[in-house]
Amino acid sequence: MRCKVFASFCRLACAGALTALLAQGSAWAGPIAFDTYLQFSFEGAGSSAVGCAPDDPAGAFCFPSSGTPTSFLDAPAWTFVAGGGGATLTVTDAFTSGDRFEIYDFGVLLGATSLPGADIDCGDDPVVCLATAGMSNGSFGFAAGAHSLTLVAALSPDGAGTGYLQLVAGTGQPLPEPGSIALVLVALAAACTVRPQRPEQRRQRWV
Repeated sequence: MRCKVFASFCRLACAGALTALLAQGSAWAGPIAFDTYLQFSFEGAGSSAVGCAPDDPAGAFCFPSSGTPTSFLDAPAWTFVAGGGGATLTVTDAFTSGDRFEIYDFGVLLGATSLPGADIDCGDDPVVCLATAGMSNGSFGFAAGAHSLTLVAALSPDGAGTGYLQLVAGTGQPLPEPGSIALVLVALAAACTVRPQRPEQRRQRWV
């Protein structure tokens, strides 16, 4: 009897946790646009990237690119849904070199941009910065499905700064791995699973 009560309690708790996790998705910022260079800001090494004011009230006042058209990001996490061909994210530092960024999807580290060179200035155009040797940048593939993107400044010798990112829809086949959110849900469901007891174990417990 006690096992049945505990199993019912666990199922209810698990269902409540899953509901809360899914409901949280509606509070995430986004979605972000594809095929557009989007500008973010950060406050120094170890800080999470945020958007640019006024789109993100917590962000810095950024200067738009004087070359390639860009837009400001709002508050993270930045969400998007990749189609059947997946998507590719490109991230680059801007202005002076030295910064490096870690990229996360649903809190899972995907990788980092390249190691920066020293004493390089690419200005404020993301296309120019991507083509300038020594500027930290990188491209990251995403499978089809929903994603929640965050960035952390792993290196930032000059303190606060800005960078750019761009999402491009893919045309190939999606990756076979399940999305990070699916892994979280499966792990949570497994943690709530009650292992049935054998009759011998049940009799021993009540002796």
